[in-house]
Amino acid sequence: MGSQGLSTPVIGLPQTVPAPRARRPRTGRLARPRVLPALFAPVLAMADASAMAVAVTLVAWPSPGAVAAVAAVVFVAFNAAGGLYRFRRAASLLDDLPALLLRSALVAALALGGIPHAAVRPAVLLWLWTTFLGCAFSGSGRVLVYAALRTHRRRRRVPRPAIVVGTGTTAAEVAGLLLRRRDVGLAPAGQILTGDPDDPPVPELPVLGRPQDLPEAVRSLSPHPGGVTIVVCAEDVQRPLLEPVVRASLALPAETLLVLSTTDVLVSGGRIEHLAGLPLLRLGPRRGERAAHAAKRLFDVVAAGAALLVSLPVLLACALAVRIEGGPGVLFRQRRIGRGGRQFVLLKFRSLRPADDHEADTRWSVDGDARIGPVGRFLRTTSLDELPQLWNVIRGDMSLVGPRPERPHFVRLFSESCPEYGLRHRMPAGITGWSQVNGLRGDTSIELRARYDNRYIDTWSFGRDLKILLLTVRAVLAKDPR
Repeated sequence: MGSQGLSTPVIGLPQTVPAPRARRPRTGRLARPRVLPALFAPVLAMADASAMAVAVTLVAWPSPGAVAAVAAVVFVAFNAAGGLYRFRRAASLLDDLPALLLRSALVAALALGGIPHAAVRPAVLLWLWTTFLGCAFSGSGRVLVYAALRTHRRRRRVPRPAIVVGTGTTAAEVAGLLLRRRDVGLAPAGQILTGDPDDPPVPELPVLGRPQDLPEAVRSLSPHPGGVTIVVCAEDVQRPLLEPVVRASLALPAETLLVLSTTDVLVSGGRIEHLAGLPLLRLGPRRGERAAHAAKRLFDVVAAGAALLVSLPVLLACALAVRIEGGPGVLFRQRRIGRGGRQFVLLKFRSLRPADDHEADTRWSVDGDARIGPVGRFLRTTSLDELPQLWNVIRGDMSLVGPRPERPHFVRLFSESCPEYGLRHRMPAGITGWSQVNGLRGDTSIELRARYDNRYIDTWSFGRDLKILLLTVRAVLAKDPR
């Protein structure tokens, strides 16, 4: 079933729940491929490989053998492991030079063992020459690449639009910097206000709204061929809003730059870049995250398919028992909200027959309802009523592990009272999740559920999914209320 995306709530304002059968907008980190970041790493890697190969060839002449090729591969591998091929808004040779020098020295030491006349000539001299030449050639290549990148940005007719998030001196400083420095490649297109209503905006920028308007602002600028950048000024965003704003930015098809506050710089363990003196982090998917998500989907399909086959006798027995107790219609179908706000039909074994669709959509809990018979009560107690959701997993509506999906009516209510609730829709909904295995199910705090679910998404890994599945099995077997 197709659906329209749910706007990611950033603060507690009413949200529009998508209507069924509407087209879903494209979501994800980057909606279109970007040429510069894609070429950045390969070009630098080729420059580094050529630099080290030439350096070793000159030192080992006239018989370099295969040492030069091996040294080039090892040098590129070391640099890749050290993050020297990350795309950066403010790439600088001075920032790279210490790391290049250290890695050149390591590769030069390793190369000495393959140079035939290393024992004849002074080994220290050979090592120094290889280190110097490797670092010099690699640095020269980077100077050329960075200069070409800056020239391209300055001459580009339409720079990449940037949305400045924040109200205050840092936001004004960022806007002025982007207006002055065309070599950064960003042109401020507007400001998202995060301060008090009386706080003045940046005069040079149009006001695009408040934090809840950020998704619409990104969509309005998305037709730009280079994409959109969101610059979040941490010092100018009220603390209760900062975390939801950053999470919402990461869920949008845009590049996100976080301009750090003084406290963030002191405690940050990430890779800090400096843009004209401003410390910032370029936020995005963790290394290997896309491959891990592909593995998650593959595991979901295989595991859910195997579970359906193994549990087929149980499914048939449950269906027969429900049919005998309550008559026709053994499956209960209910609209739920999944990833990106997409609506889907969730399947469960029917434990009671609601009076009408309104009751099914708006009643929070049926625990203790006299209409629940012994079969329905047993299915709910043992969680066997959830087994048909394995088919939702195979269809791609859900995952085995993720935030539990909720009905559109309650998504509206919870989004109004809990700023972080809608951010749970950054990941596929799950049969079980981190909040469930930690006891947050049934009539428990919505704020705590949203906090646990968002922390799960922020620190997601395939290994954590396996841990949650094992904890779920333990809870079911032990009849643990968690």
